[in-house]
Amino acid sequence: MTISSIGKADFYPPPELKNVLAATENLRAEFTMQWDGKKDMTAYRRVMENLETIQEAVTVHYKEFAVLERELVAAASSGMTEKQRMLLTWLAENHMDGVVYTVLIERLSSALNIPKSTVRWNLRGLREAGFIRAGDRENKGIPVDLTEMGRLVRDYLQIG
Repeated sequence: MTISSIGKADFYPPPELKNVLAATENLRAEFTMQWDGKKDMTAYRRVMENLETIQEAVTVHYKEFAVLERELVAAASSGMTEKQRMLLTWLAENHMDGVVYTVLIERLSSALNIPKSTVRWNLRGLREAGFIRAGDRENKGIPVDLTEMGRLVRDYLQIG
């Protein structure tokens, strides 16, 4: 998929980007009111052209980012085992408020009827891939949580 193949209907900017685009529209409206009926139309046109350029650049860059994000998530999730996919989905659907790695291994083993060693091995893979944040031997007591990449991969798995 290329940037040119993304239609207008595929453009769903996040809130931060919506704010940038809204700000350019607000500036456009403000300048239009300020210059309404004034003689210096050259300066007005320059300002409007610059705002249009900013708006187009932000939109293009967001679309490029969205394509790269989808490709990255697809690549990252393709190397996952079926158990890792299952564990990632379980972690996303079951809130683990403050649960540390060792306790989570116990819960997952019990809830999914999987040996603890299998859970531990697959969670380690998710942590090393950057899909979950969790403590390790040097940093004990850190609660397990999905990373942003983990959330993106989980969303991708649900769509795919």
